[in-house]
Amino acid sequence: MKLYLISICLLLSACASLPPAFDNAPATEVTYNQVREDLASYHNTTVRWGGVIVSIENTENTSLIEITHYPLDHYGRPQLDETSAGQFVIKSAKFLDPDIYAAEREIIVLGVIDGDIERTSNNETRIFLPLINSSAIHLWPMNYRNNYYRHCPSCYFRQLFW
Repeated sequence: MKLYLISICLLLSACASLPPAFDNAPATEVTYNQVREDLASYHNTTVRWGGVIVSIENTENTSLIEITHYPLDHYGRPQLDETSAGQFVIKSAKFLDPDIYAAEREIIVLGVIDGDIERTSNNETRIFLPLINSSAIHLWPMNYRNNYYRHCPSCYFRQLFW
């Protein structure tokens, strides 16, 4: 009986955690809209945000990733079925390979809000997006949504009953 109980507990916790760099990270629960409305109040605030990569730009010293923001679920995955509030930019001191950090990949970042950055939209309009200096970045595996319930019995169980 104890073996069954231990097995069930392990199955229920198998897919429940964030990547190690994000576990117990001191991030403030601040929404994208709060930051857009009053950026100055949230300068130097640590946040955990995520979404889908739009583009990446590498310079000599940094990589800039433009992200379409989506709220995160309790596992840290972007909730693509929710409405996006806008975009933000991740700044990394490391070189990030554009073949890996490609458009349409899902991503989460832990970092500090460092003001905004000017970008140009498709119709040549200048826009200012929140800039996040990253301390940790996690790319979700491609196709994990397609295989998620098939390879994670506890997640399949949760999907059935929650």
